[in-house]
Amino acid sequence: MLVQRLLYVVVMAMACGTPSGGLNVPNRPLGFFFGGPPQSPSVEVVAYLDITCPDSKAVYPTLLMVASNYKPSQVQLRVHLFSMPFHRHSHTLSKAALVLDLYQPNGDTAFKWMSLVYSNIDSLSTSGTYKQSDEEVLNLITNLARNLTGIKEDTFVEKVKDTSIDQMTRLDFKYGCTRGVYAVPSFTINDIFTDASTWTFDQWKTFLDSLLQ
Repeated sequence: MLVQRLLYVVVMAMACGTPSGGLNVPNRPLGFFFGGPPQSPSVEVVAYLDITCPDSKAVYPTLLMVASNYKPSQVQLRVHLFSMPFHRHSHTLSKAALVLDLYQPNGDTAFKWMSLVYSNIDSLSTSGTYKQSDEEVLNLITNLARNLTGIKEDTFVEKVKDTSIDQMTRLDFKYGCTRGVYAVPSFTINDIFTDASTWTFDQWKTFLDSLLQ
């Protein structure tokens, strides 16, 4: 518990630098919405994930199964990428998710990117890249992005380094801090935090179906 509290203090300190009245207002909704643009669903499932976190990777396939089981007007999954400070490349990979989502705004590009990153998590983790420079890792990330979407390498690198992309990605992280998020994965269902990290698909379905009745 002490470690979690200390981590929360560190995370909140990293979120400093915004106006005292609150966060800057973004020009688009924060997070990534499964199945297309934001709906007005009966139930909204929000997941806070770190894109290079093994625990986030473990829950991700189940989340996709759950989201695919419903129409977005019934249940819509929204993912906020919450980069923990001890995962060296999470912020860059989160920026890449936004770049690709804007490059191919079809509702599933960011989720395909998350799946691809999780499938390559060993080569993108802090321990897996400790002998590589940031530029070398960026080259690896660029190749993955190109293979997934066809985006040109120079375009991708330029966008990942773009200040507006960086600010939007930081804003999503800071938003999580304002919600009290300090560990991943974390979940809310209709804005209420729910300890669902160990739920199976059947447990998710039973719970969500009860809300839809």
